[in-house]
Amino acid sequence: MSDEPLGQARDSRHPRIRMALKPFLAGMAAVIPILATGWIIVLVFKLLHRIGRAIINLALSGLNTLRSATPEEAWRIEYFPGDDLLWLFIPLALLFVIGLAVMNKPGHRFSSWIDDSLTRIPLLGFIYGTIKQFVDAVRNLGGPRKFKGVAYIEYPSPGCRLIGFVTGNFHDPQTKKDVTSVFIPTSPNPMTGFVVIVDDEKVHDSEMSLEEAGKMILSAGLVAPESYELK
Repeated sequence: MSDEPLGQARDSRHPRIRMALKPFLAGMAAVIPILATGWIIVLVFKLLHRIGRAIINLALSGLNTLRSATPEEAWRIEYFPGDDLLWLFIPLALLFVIGLAVMNKPGHRFSSWIDDSLTRIPLLGFIYGTIKQFVDAVRNLGGPRKFKGVAYIEYPSPGCRLIGFVTGNFHDPQTKKDVTSVFIPTSPNPMTGFVVIVDDEKVHDSEMSLEEAGKMILSAGLVAPESYELK
C-alpha cells in the first residue's frame, strides 16, 4: 500500500511538459467562457433574424395574394430597405405581443390548453414538457420564489451529506412536526433532481451561498467554495 494520502495526485513523470501546458490550459480557461458566451449570443441573433425575415416574407406573400399580383408585380423583401436590426426587432415585438396576450385570462387559458394538449401526445409530450420545465426554471431564477438557502441532508450513511436547496417550511399535521422541503439537484445537471421533506432537526444549515453551491454542483465538486479550498 502506498503511503500517499487518498486523492493526492502522484508526481508527474514529465514535469517539463506539465509546466509547458499550464499557460496553455490557463489561456483556454480564460478564452473558452468568453467565446462560448459570444457564440450563444450570435446564434440567438441569427435565429431571430431568420424568424424576422420569414415573418416579412409570409406577410408579403399574403398581401400579394390579396392583390392578385403577377410575379412581376409581387412585392418582395428585397424591395424594402432594412438592416439586421430591423429584422431582429420584428420577432422581439412579436414575442412582446404574445407575452401581453398570455398574461391576460383568455390568453392564459389558451396557453394552458396548448400545454395540456401537447403533454398528452406520446414522445412529443415528453420533449415539450422537458423543454418547458427548463424554460420555467430559467425564468424563475432570481424571482420571488427562488431558493431560500443551502442545506445538508445526511445521506446515504452517517457522515455523508448531500447538498440541497431549501424551498420552504411548513407544519406536517400527520406527524405533528415542523418540516422543511429541500430540493436535491443532480450533478452536473442541476435542472433535475428530487424533493425531500425532512424534519427540521435533521436539516443542517450550510454557510455556502446559492452561487457557491451551484458552482460546486455544476462542476461535480471540482469548484469548491473558497473558504474550503485546500491551500
